[in-house]
Amino acid sequence: MTIAARLTQVTFRQRVVSISLLSTMSRGRLIRPCLVQGFATTSSPCYASAEQTVSTVSRGASSHGDHHERATEIKDAKLIFNQAWKNIEDHYGRENIHLPREFIFLMGAPGSGKGTHTPSILRARGITNPPISVSQLLQTPECKELINQGQMISDRYVMELILHAMLQGDPTVGVLIDGFPRTDIQVEALKMLHDKMIELRREFWDTALRDQFPRPVFRISVLYVDEEISVQRQLARGRMIREHNVEVKKSGQGVFWEERVTDNNETLIRERYSIFKAHYGSLLKLSKMFPFHLINATGTIKEVMQIILKEFEYQSSLELSSETFDSISHIPVATQIGIHARQDLINRLEHYQQTEPNMLSEVIRFIDTQVMPLVNRHSISGHANLRSEDERLSNAHFVDMVMDIMSERGYFVNFDQRIHDVPARFDLQTGKIELETHYTYLLNIEFPKHYIRALEQKFD
Repeated sequence: MTIAARLTQVTFRQRVVSISLLSTMSRGRLIRPCLVQGFATTSSPCYASAEQTVSTVSRGASSHGDHHERATEIKDAKLIFNQAWKNIEDHYGRENIHLPREFIFLMGAPGSGKGTHTPSILRARGITNPPISVSQLLQTPECKELINQGQMISDRYVMELILHAMLQGDPTVGVLIDGFPRTDIQVEALKMLHDKMIELRREFWDTALRDQFPRPVFRISVLYVDEEISVQRQLARGRMIREHNVEVKKSGQGVFWEERVTDNNETLIRERYSIFKAHYGSLLKLSKMFPFHLINATGTIKEVMQIILKEFEYQSSLELSSETFDSISHIPVATQIGIHARQDLINRLEHYQQTEPNMLSEVIRFIDTQVMPLVNRHSISGHANLRSEDERLSNAHFVDMVMDIMSERGYFVNFDQRIHDVPARFDLQTGKIELETHYTYLLNIEFPKHYIRALEQKFD
């Protein structure tokens, strides 16, 4: 069967729960698409895509059915992605494709607060591009007409819309895509997008355009709440919107909020949740390839925001190239270097006491007589500088013991040594100046400040 002939075929394997259903339901208007014969006669080629070429597969035909279906999905995904990418290349030109480096693909259970928490994710990653919402992209007149007719929006068309939107933003920062991927075919297409970006990077590596094709970083983020919480949140949202609109209608002031059908119907709410669960398996396939963030969104907005900030903090192993990361990874991370520092400090102090008690006593006397009087004089400021020419400070081991003792007591100590030459003698006959080298040792000591409230403020 030729591709042209296959494009007219609509079979049972076309999903009754399609992207049009999912995207429309995400905005609260439940539409049940029917299977419509004859997609190939549309005026725009973007609606007759390769996903309509899927051959019928019997669910219980044989033990090899699942494997065959999987292979068919991958094959169809290639047809879909390749055609969508070809259209993008034809539109922009291959050398003009400049996609961002970081992509966050955000999915979530109904009522999980995707819209509420999207700004937190954007701030956590420093993304200034506006988020790309698939449901918003599908509000074009062409899409609305198809949806109203009960027809399905092709995966290829969705892929093209998303790629166009990605290319409209600032490529120097990342981008967040809300509501993609949802289906197995879209998951496979997403993997192919990553492979295509790697291919372009290799192709332009030795050219002046290499910086235009960065190594892509894909992150999959899923906000999760259980079904009962999802139901209660949506019903509560529906009540709040209705009460607001009643007040606007009564007072004539304010703006009406969009009412979602699913926020008023528990049956439809549970249907939406079952669809989310059915497609969660597709998302899990991506966890083997890309960083996968499953975020528990059952807490308060503040609690969930803290989880998000923790999940999306900088991770060099994910964001640096493997070559760069391997070359610097032997250097300890600052947050990790102090994990065993406290125990190491204790061991050193115990070792001083056991093996060098006399020197330890001398160090303690030095601290008592020279360091602490200065610290006490600057107790309010939380900062003291000791300048000394005490020759004992030329001994590095002596200095180490001073710093260890002060550190154990909660002070932050830095040590520095300054060398300067001072004229000692002048030969009147030859004019020669003899210099003496002097050493000045600096101990910079910091500790918590003590705040004193002004007397007049106590009576405010």
